[in-house]
Amino acid sequence: MSFIYFDNYRTTPISDHIKNKMKEYVENNYFLPVSFTSRGTQAAENIENAKERIMNSFSLENGDVIFTMGGTHANNLVINGLMRDADLSNTEMITSVIDHPSIVNVYEHYKKKGAKVHFLKVDEAGYIDEELLKNSINENTLLFSITLVNHTIGTIQKIDRLIEIVKTHNKKIKVLVDVCTAANSLKIDMNKLDIDFLTFSGHKIYGPRGIGAVVMKNKNSIKPTIFGTVTTSPLTPGADNVPGIMALADALEDAVQKREDYIKHTSALQKRLMDAIEKNIPDILLNGPEFGERASDNVNYSFRFIEGESIMMFLDFEDIVVATGSACASSDLKVNYILSAIGRDHEMSHGSIRITFGWDNTLEQVDSFCEELIPIVQRLRSQSTIR
Repeated sequence: MSFIYFDNYRTTPISDHIKNKMKEYVENNYFLPVSFTSRGTQAAENIENAKERIMNSFSLENGDVIFTMGGTHANNLVINGLMRDADLSNTEMITSVIDHPSIVNVYEHYKKKGAKVHFLKVDEAGYIDEELLKNSINENTLLFSITLVNHTIGTIQKIDRLIEIVKTHNKKIKVLVDVCTAANSLKIDMNKLDIDFLTFSGHKIYGPRGIGAVVMKNKNSIKPTIFGTVTTSPLTPGADNVPGIMALADALEDAVQKREDYIKHTSALQKRLMDAIEKNIPDILLNGPEFGERASDNVNYSFRFIEGESIMMFLDFEDIVVATGSACASSDLKVNYILSAIGRDHEMSHGSIRITFGWDNTLEQVDSFCEELIPIVQRLRSQSTIR
């Protein structure tokens, strides 16, 4: 059986189209933006063009784009940039208990520093409690941060409703939306949604690693937190990753152009897999919303009586790659914080696997995967002492 890669939320391969486009900026147009030189001026113009294309992809007419090292850097840049000069004793921040670690862990840092932080609970499908959100907002609230598509269980937050609640109660609150795992499958219109900061990453949308961006409605709305030689932006001083910047804009435009086909493609894979697992494997629990309500490229199940790490390992022996729990927390054996938050007990949290689809996956791969998964689960359960 050939290699099967079902871990596209962790990273996607760089598409051939993007690799070919990057080659020009690696081999020939490798110059940095420098004033008063023709090649430097061209590099600066290329970067500005990439910014415009990115803003257009999110339907933003005016604003700015800050290029970062990825999604984690982008989220940190926004939160730290807003909090830099804040009076922490009179500052409040809101997010959910299941948001990405690049948000949650930064919030924890400011909580220790003295800010009041609200980690909102979610229901069993992973949706934020709207009443808790309403009750958490006051005149001291500075920031509301949210991951649009949950990176573990595929929950699509009701972003329009949440932003409406936030801005109705306090128009001054800044809204940060992480769309790293949403850009392939969801349309995000910053002209209609009152989003102040949007973050995304290249390696989640078939672009390269080491490049991401903050898309912001208003320039100069955050303060620098690192310092050095300024080329493109004072928020990210130093040499610009020009090949990565151009590839990021190209990858995002590709994602927007192919989005409807992507949804159809991944939805078919998702349904085939969920039907097969639920038909052939007992004692399981779907984590996250039902089919048709969750992100089209995400499936997450808990398997009673066995550990997800064991399933993942035996699948890997067959050259099949999946994830267990959160892609950002799978290197340790702690109970997954997201699965715990939606009510899974210790056993079911440890017994989870996450399958995330992409363009390279096929229905035949789904069938082959299930042919391997079913006996693996049966074998592990026959050997398990958990009952």
